Amino acid sequence: MKVLCIHEPGKLEIKEFEKPGLAPGQAVIKMELCGICGSDVTAYRGVNPTMRYPINGLGHEGVGIIEEIGENDKGLKAGDRVALEPYVPCNKCHMCAEGRFNNCADIRVCGVHKDGMMAEQFLHPIQLLYKLPDDLSFRHAALVEPFTIGLHAATRARVKAGEHVVVFGAGVIGLMAAFACINYGAAPILVDVIQERLDYAKEQGVPYTFNSQSGDVQEYLKEVTKGKLPEAMIDCTGAPVILEQMHNFVCHGGRIALVGWPHNPVAINTVRLMQKEIDVCPSRNSNGKFPEAIRLIHEKKIPTEAFITKEIKLSQVEETIQDMIQAPSDYLKVIVNISED
Repeated sequence: MKVLCIHEPGKLEIKEFEKPGLAPGQAVIKMELCGICGSDVTAYRGVNPTMRYPINGLGHEGVGIIEEIGENDKGLKAGDRVALEPYVPCNKCHMCAEGRFNNCADIRVCGVHKDGMMAEQFLHPIQLLYKLPDDLSFRHAALVEPFTIGLHAATRARVKAGEHVVVFGAGVIGLMAAFACINYGAAPILVDVIQERLDYAKEQGVPYTFNSQSGDVQEYLKEVTKGKLPEAMIDCTGAPVILEQMHNFVCHGGRIALVGWPHNPVAINTVRLMQKEIDVCPSRNSNGKFPEAIRLIHEKKIPTEAFITKEIKLSQVEETIQDMIQAPSDYLKVIVNISED
């Protein structure tokens, strides 16, 4: 079988491996599609702080068909079409005991800490497989994993109906977070510096957008919220300039979810956070959101097709990532068709 390997930054290589054998509690999946995530791009650049090289198989946004599977309590069988949750927990630590598998003390994320999904066949725990509706295309199902990130972030920020939520970053995850807020009955305010992305978000139904290079973010937020400021904030950038000022972007008692990874520690204003009693909640991966994401995408609650920039072959991944590095504003989601290479 073919596998797209990344053994060091700046170098991808398709290699041949033996097809994985069936193991207890696992299933062999014929991989169909796998999205390219921003973390895959930073892994290629060598600036992903969580990446562990070498990895046989980049990618963690996969969907496919079960080829082999043993007895299981999920009712899954060979031939079922599935989405694969990529955060593999130890099932032994205190976080797993509490059901917070995304925050497992020894978590291994596919394509980051262990082999990833850009492979023709992939061995994966049955625990992390979710059956797809027959009429949901693999192309749209490939957006399930990134949508779970947005849903989990909105949950961490305790977004409620009728609220305003400022979302920083109009990339895929920021858009997913915005649509998670919409589906929870809140009004997202999307902030970015790339006007084309903001215009596109507006076209897709995001009610408020603001280019932070065009004026004062805090003043715009006050204008939208009639002076109150938003009840919640989701940061999908990790940018120090935002994190250092985050206390200015939510009202007293506001909640902030941090999704974007800063490259280095950031100084924050703990005095103002305390004075406003703001809850700051890092948001890591997602937890229990795959069924919800599959349902909402199946019900066409988010404009899935609008997020997909292009579909490519496995042999085109490296050149595409290089172009994504050079022209990031030209891309939202790129999907790799593994079965057609």
